[in-house]
Order: sequence, then structure tokens, then C-alpha cells
Amino acid sequence: MINDNSRQYTAQQATTTETDTDARIRALVERQARAWERNDFDLAAGDWLPDGVLVAPAGEWPVAELRQVMADLHADFTDLVVDIKNIFTSADDSKVAIEWNWSITRKSDGARSLTQDAIIADLVDGKIKSWREYFDLSTSVEAVSQKKNG
Repeated sequence: MINDNSRQYTAQQATTTETDTDARIRALVERQARAWERNDFDLAAGDWLPDGVLVAPAGEWPVAELRQVMADLHADFTDLVVDIKNIFTSADDSKVAIEWNWSITRKSDGARSLTQDAIIADLVDGKIKSWREYFDLSTSVEAVSQKKNG
């Protein structure tokens, strides 16, 4: 749906009306997804401001800690697949809303979950200042592991 205040497109639908800015934002979201899948923070590091922060139901991490957060996740989990469903941008491109599904397997017992994730990102000059994730912890194998270990 397109209106005066925002633009929306699905990851599967790059249209002829997509602007260069839309393509850059879509590429940024793709890099974030692939970095998490591959445990390769370097792939996505350039998208973040030095004072950027990721906020999720399990905590808050400054960008300087994300490489280790990613490595810690991959130490206990495997087969991560991030499926981008939708990307919405504000008219001034300073806010991005992302819908993606995150599937992952816990190494200890093979339990797998699919988490439907909504994300709001604040961008400054095309770089991530804030990345806020909203999802239900009750169906996430990562959250269940944190509860057992916490």
C-alpha cells in the first residue's frame, strides 16, 4: 500500500517505481538479515552509526557489542533463516518498518522455532541509529533457552 506518508514494498516485489533510496534501504535490510544468518557482522557493520543500538525483548545492545551478540547466538543455535516479508519507509526515509520471519534451531536438542518479527529502525543519513524489534518470546527457542539459563 502506498500513501502520502510512507512507501511499502515487499522484498519479492522490486518495482519499476522503486527509487534509489528505496533500493538502498532494501539492501540495508538484506545485509542485516544475511549478517545474522551467516554470523558475519562485518557484512552489516557499515550500516550502523557508531552510537547505534539494537533493542529486542531480551535486551539492549550498543552496536559495539553486536559482533559478540551474533557470535554468542551462533554458538548455541544453527540453521538461521531470515525471510523478509515487507519493508515500509517514511516519506523522509528516516524510519523503516520491517516484517520478517526468523527461523532457527537450538543445537542442544534440535528444537526449531519460527518467530514473526516486526522491526522499527531509525536512520540518520541512511545509517541505523536505532533498531527496535517486537516479537512474542513465548514461541522463540532462543527465549526459552535464556529462561532455562537465567
